[in-house]
Amino acid sequence: MESIADGIKKFLRKREIPTGLYCKEHPTIELMRYAHPISTDYDPLMHGELTEDGFQITSTTFCSHCAKEGVYMLKQQSISEHQANTGYLKNSKYGKFKILKSQSLPGKKSLWYARFDTFKIQSESNHEQEVFNNARRIARDYIQGKKFNTVFVGGAGRGKSHLAMAILQEVNEALKDKKFSCLFMNISELVREIKNSWNYTDKKDLEEKLTTLMRDVDLLVIDDIGTESTFSKDNSWVQGVIYNIYNAREGNTIITSNMTGKEMKNAYDDKIISRIMEGSKNNIVTFDGISDKRKGK
Repeated sequence: MESIADGIKKFLRKREIPTGLYCKEHPTIELMRYAHPISTDYDPLMHGELTEDGFQITSTTFCSHCAKEGVYMLKQQSISEHQANTGYLKNSKYGKFKILKSQSLPGKKSLWYARFDTFKIQSESNHEQEVFNNARRIARDYIQGKKFNTVFVGGAGRGKSHLAMAILQEVNEALKDKKFSCLFMNISELVREIKNSWNYTDKKDLEEKLTTLMRDVDLLVIDDIGTESTFSKDNSWVQGVIYNIYNAREGNTIITSNMTGKEMKNAYDDKIISRIMEGSKNNIVTFDGISDKRKGK
């Protein structure tokens, strides 16, 4: 007696349409397309040709060995999970509130403790207090719905990343009932994650996922722009990623950098500098004159 599985295989074999192409993972296995009853929304321009007996042909090809290994099932599961997660993050009351903790790439775990009340003003000069007050004012402005860009510049270890994260945490908490999303991305971590994903077939969409998220969030921090390990004048790919993110956003982007304005101009394309500075009038905060906080630890 024929089993159900054997019956299904026989049915599918009748519907197979050879393509003359072979699977990259299984070079001896020919890829197949399948004929199936015509769909109600069939459009010859979109869905392609029909068989002589009026069946519609799948637009994608299939490998029988990949099917046995569960590749297509995993791919469909991954798509479904991604759609479900995206829908939750965008539409649920607290989904956007959770983006900061679940999707950010801060690099240093200690940054999760960065809040205004954990920022220690060490200098006796008034400038550090002024920088701190500016950061609190910027957070209030974002909470009130104002749209603008912010630039934090100064030497390493001055507290730029700390205050940028403090702003995000303050805004995220204040607007958690408003479906407002915040995201913190360290540029070195972002580049590392994307480049690592190129080595794994199941992570090929990670670059698009991360950059789409950065384009869409309501308030974004791009931390440590200009780090030597990620940027140079000929690094067109990284600069392209940053430009496309900035180009899609309408304000509400905070960057931190150890570079001076002159160094930025030497390192980046003019279009990127223009986008970074656009909408940041009165919100360019310099951390010069503040001692390196790491030396006191």
